[in-house]
Amino acid sequence: MSPVRRLHLHPALFVVAMLTVSAGIASARTTPESVQRLILDPGLTRRTARMNAQPASAQSANTFNVGLPAGAVQLDSVWYDLQDMGSLGHRIEVGSDGRVHVAWQDEFCELGGGCPPNLNAPQPYPNRDMGYAVRDAAGHWTNQGRVFDSSVPNCTGSRDVVGGFGGVTLAPSGRVAVSQHLNYDGTGLRGHFALQDASGGSTFSEYLSPPTGTDYLFPQVAASTNGSFTLMGEQADGGRYQGCLDFNIAYLPAPGTKYTCFNWQLSSWTSVMPLSTFRVRPGFPCMAAGADGRVGIAVTDFGGNVYLAESSNGSFQPGTVRIRNLTNYSDASITQPDSTSAQYRPYLHCHVAYADTTPNVVWSELQARKSGTTFNYVDYHSRIRHWSSKTGVRTVYQVPAGVADHYDDLDLGLNGPMAGFNTISVDWPQVGFSVDGSETYIAWLRFTDAQIDPTADAGLPGIITGCGYGDIAASVSFNGGAFSAPQNLTNTPNTDERFFSLATRNPGSRAHIVLQASATNQAGVTVIGDRGATNQNILRRIAYLEVPFSASVLDAPAPSVAVHQGLRVSPNPAFATSHVRFSVSPWPMTRTLDVCDILGRRVSAIALAPGAGSVEWNGRDASGRISPAGVYLVHVREEPADPAVRFVLAH
Repeated sequence: MSPVRRLHLHPALFVVAMLTVSAGIASARTTPESVQRLILDPGLTRRTARMNAQPASAQSANTFNVGLPAGAVQLDSVWYDLQDMGSLGHRIEVGSDGRVHVAWQDEFCELGGGCPPNLNAPQPYPNRDMGYAVRDAAGHWTNQGRVFDSSVPNCTGSRDVVGGFGGVTLAPSGRVAVSQHLNYDGTGLRGHFALQDASGGSTFSEYLSPPTGTDYLFPQVAASTNGSFTLMGEQADGGRYQGCLDFNIAYLPAPGTKYTCFNWQLSSWTSVMPLSTFRVRPGFPCMAAGADGRVGIAVTDFGGNVYLAESSNGSFQPGTVRIRNLTNYSDASITQPDSTSAQYRPYLHCHVAYADTTPNVVWSELQARKSGTTFNYVDYHSRIRHWSSKTGVRTVYQVPAGVADHYDDLDLGLNGPMAGFNTISVDWPQVGFSVDGSETYIAWLRFTDAQIDPTADAGLPGIITGCGYGDIAASVSFNGGAFSAPQNLTNTPNTDERFFSLATRNPGSRAHIVLQASATNQAGVTVIGDRGATNQNILRRIAYLEVPFSASVLDAPAPSVAVHQGLRVSPNPAFATSHVRFSVSPWPMTRTLDVCDILGRRVSAIALAPGAGSVEWNGRDASGRISPAGVYLVHVREEPADPAVRFVLAH
């Protein structure tokens, strides 16, 4: 492997490095170290200079001067802006009973320390933990607040609850498990998970992992069909956002035993993959479970390849593990030093989910260039990639010219990957599915040149020249076919949406997502936890959103019936709550317009009177029921030689 030059920065030197970065531009864009962030470390023992300089009197709430995406429901608001802080875990799941389960990280300042938090205090967030909300089948939300098991004993007298960021999973029994990293019992900070005592209940029992010399943080939990639970934790690279140092799992064969002092229910932490696999360190891993009891962990190697490690029973014990290379990239193919390069390599983020028993992995990639013996990874026409065991590797979306050519230019007009806080122009990829598994949904966070805010400079004008207002985009594939053109799910030019999570199971061909949205019209900036040109303690919102996929079943095969070429549909997409107009050239005889689903099955038949040039359809089938959202076809029954006209019906 050719040598790779790296930029090593101590977090305390962040501001100095940013001010002098133009003197060493090539070094600043070569490896994960080029994505430097001075962030709050897991114990919050170190804070940025901007926070220390902020007087308590200025830490007031901002006015909510921007709206949420259309149709979004606000579940909560938080003062803490580290909703990611690690992997793209699962933070929303939809059960087969129709209930929607959401988890997020919260500062819970109302439980102590005061709201808004005092950023000058030794510990501004003394009660950080995971929150949980559930929507019942009737559509009513209940915010149950902090997930906490008060029965856990304090075993050493030094317990604290300064932790958080985890995920959510659904056990086959319907019980919810929420993971988080905390020091519940006073024996050390590490990952745990809390399991609902009963499906639909409001109380949880904590399952603790054993402490080690390493803090395994930002945990994710997966529930297997055999009744076991797998907990994954990362060894954080404190103070920097460039992947993790290592990741291990702890295993619970079956729940039921309450924790008593020093009787940790989960197994010892177990290695998943040898660290020699990675050039420098792993990216941020993601974990999920399949319907056959398998548990898979996907992870990128920045600039290298993408891997999937699967355990047949979730234990990751010898004899149960299979590791797959999802890509076969090599340094030898990277030869071009500039934007003419056709080579792309993985960034830090990836996501895994199972369509029944089929693993699906998505990740983001940057352009790879070579200058001498140095490899540069540049946020230039970046792309989203997808792999499944059925289709192999495919490109979901690649940024075309003119869309994000200058997104977040930080110094001397050069392109990334020093992207806004934690993302490149297309990043944070997630994968989910329709209920029947026929449709694969890929969603990602995207930024464009048109949405750059040059005032978002974190107090370093000319060095940080602005970050954009993030929107969430999505694409659909039907039965393994080509992915559709991107659909903007949020479409909010003045609101910065981030840290979203897409459900694995998405009923009704609708994206089910939870997200964090800014409360003001200030874009996010490169320095973590801040927005705009004014350093303040800024409130954020946690919101739930459902959006119909406009391209749902778009790539299904056309039906055998054919129709009139001059037929037109308006509006398209159309909404079932309003009438759809079909227009065609007048004809001196009665004709019938057949509305069919994408498989050619007739949904409704509409008579077109002699001489009439248009007719309306009310969106209902022959029995009077509202037709489900999706792609439909309309044709003139009496003219079978002409092709059908497709249109989208949304709800």
